[in-house]
Amino acid sequence: MGTIQFSSHPITIAVGLTALLAYPLVCGLNGQDHSRRRPITMLYRSGLKSSSVRQKRLFLLGWLSLVIANYWPVADAAQHDLLLARLMQQMLVTLAASPLILLSLPRASIAALTRPHLVDTMLVRLTRPVPAALIFTATAIFAMTPAMVDLEVKSVWYEQAVQLTLLAASSVGWLPILRLVPGVKQLSTAARLAYLFALSLLPSVPAIVLIFAKRPLYPSYIHSSLGLSSVADQQLTGALAKIGTLGIFWGVAIAILLKADKDEALGLDPDPMTLDDVQREFDRSATQPPTE
Repeated sequence: MGTIQFSSHPITIAVGLTALLAYPLVCGLNGQDHSRRRPITMLYRSGLKSSSVRQKRLFLLGWLSLVIANYWPVADAAQHDLLLARLMQQMLVTLAASPLILLSLPRASIAALTRPHLVDTMLVRLTRPVPAALIFTATAIFAMTPAMVDLEVKSVWYEQAVQLTLLAASSVGWLPILRLVPGVKQLSTAARLAYLFALSLLPSVPAIVLIFAKRPLYPSYIHSSLGLSSVADQQLTGALAKIGTLGIFWGVAIAILLKADKDEALGLDPDPMTLDDVQREFDRSATQPPTE
């Protein structure tokens, strides 16, 4: 059995350091006009104060998920030896990094980032349950097709482009669950549970195909230096895809249900309207042409 050759992955290091430096700046955005004229050092300090300790921890976990997905040994195994590593890479990006980074952003920063009319209009349309679920699932499945995986294996730059697409598509898929976009009709607890149930079932068909395939489906992973046959690699990949998505989405569903029960016991509104929601409605009204 061979070993996974170590690579330094300078792209991952550069992007990771940039993300660490950019996080406080993003957190410093609050949508106020004077924030754009503040020195970058002041914006940096403001960002560090704006994010809570919990949000900083969530960002570090999400950032670490991205680094693990794109560094040795996961990235190297995905590039040369194992389809299983390719799926692990994808799951770290879509099921860990994406929701954790979204949750790490202060609401004022999310409001500022989504305030531009084009961004707001796109999110209103794309974060509805059906489009969001289709975008999330279709992108994840398409990225794991043999043709796309072959392109990722041949080019590191193409691999990074696919991961960036996965991060964006999965963020769209998580937004209806996390309910972070201001002024968007939020799903009820029951609707969020149904949405998560649908997300957990949609990848089942390709996972089953991998589990029961009797011949290699991925030419890029026929010859592995780790001693695992290509068919066994596919079967393990399908099993991880099925068990992993079920475990994560159902785990989130249980957490949402427990929180809803706790809020109900405390007499709290499960679907509160915030000042950001009201402000976003005013912003939309201001951009609409007057009716005669």
